[in-house]
Amino acid sequence: MPNDKWTDESIEDLLKGFPAIKDNRTKEEVYSRLAQKQQVQKRPKKWLPLLVAALAFITVGILVASIISQNGIDTAQNKQGSSGESATTTDDQAQEEAAGLPEAEESASEETGQFSTAQVEGPVRTAVYEETIGDQTLMTIGLTENAFVVPVSFLIPYQQVAVAFGDETPSSLDLYQEYADKIDETQLGFDEYHPYIGTLEKTAGGIRHLLPQDHQYDLASASVGVYFNTLSETFSDAPKIEVVNEGGSAAEFSEIGPVEPIVPMQENIAYYSFESSNGKVYLVPGYDMPFAEVSEAIGALTESPNDFYGATVPQNVEIQVSEAEDLVQVEFQDSLDLNSLDPLEAVRMLESFALTADAFGKSIEVEGVQPKTWNGFDFSQPLPIPVAPNLLEWPIQ
Repeated sequence: MPNDKWTDESIEDLLKGFPAIKDNRTKEEVYSRLAQKQQVQKRPKKWLPLLVAALAFITVGILVASIISQNGIDTAQNKQGSSGESATTTDDQAQEEAAGLPEAEESASEETGQFSTAQVEGPVRTAVYEETIGDQTLMTIGLTENAFVVPVSFLIPYQQVAVAFGDETPSSLDLYQEYADKIDETQLGFDEYHPYIGTLEKTAGGIRHLLPQDHQYDLASASVGVYFNTLSETFSDAPKIEVVNEGGSAAEFSEIGPVEPIVPMQENIAYYSFESSNGKVYLVPGYDMPFAEVSEAIGALTESPNDFYGATVPQNVEIQVSEAEDLVQVEFQDSLDLNSLDPLEAVRMLESFALTADAFGKSIEVEGVQPKTWNGFDFSQPLPIPVAPNLLEWPIQ
């Protein structure tokens, strides 16, 4: 290494000997050069997913610990206060039974969040009724899970419909074309099926579905059934639905040949319960399982017709069904206390009666139940007929 010793004076003399640096460019030229420089592309943060996962794991751990701790505190408090609250609880239960609305009903309306309570005030229901629609717009659609079709309904807020359609009253096709691709079916617990491929258009006689050559709605008999049933549930206000190829002639399905026009109406069937894979329960029509008489269809609701559809009448409960010209009567052999049932289970049973009778063009009366008025039902009168089953919370904000 050099052994020279620099002094302040020698360094200063050396610096003075350097040539002066000058830049003759204008400010505009410098700015232009800087503006033309490309931004440096950021490398992806590969560690970000790991960090998020770690934070989520830590957060869950903290929440679990907090819940366990809180449960311990609540248990201790409940033991201390149980003796003082028993008399009050008895009084409250007596008042609730007198009103015909059990305490469990309040929590039942929140069961898994499957049925809308924010849009419809009043008694607990799983279906849509004429008086509950108000200024909202009803939209029905057939959703599917594992090749089973579930008819569901939504009540769209007035403001959204007004923005989309103005003062016009939209048809089921209008609503479908506006909202179908925005509904997250998987978020609701169903398979991704909508919107239909091809083109949907209005005709003088109803709706026409133009299918492309590569459609897969006829891969098997199950897929054909799902296609037809979802069309019927989605466009229930259409007089008929034509299924055609791009040339305009009737489409030919490998399973059935030329497709006849579909009349979207569920007739002479029973409405059973159907439990989806995520535990939610719906009322579904027994597609392709018609009955000759309404009394047979109502009586069939006491037993499961297969491994997928369930009875809506509780086990060990016997009913007797009789029918007149326009009226069906269901009588429980042993007086049934509706307060002894899960509220939603009881509501689904009554609504399955009404929907099944309506599928035969009849109304229905229920006898042999207690109390005589329960959850808005007056059993001295025929049951109200739902407009559409399985009301879900409108998912689009």
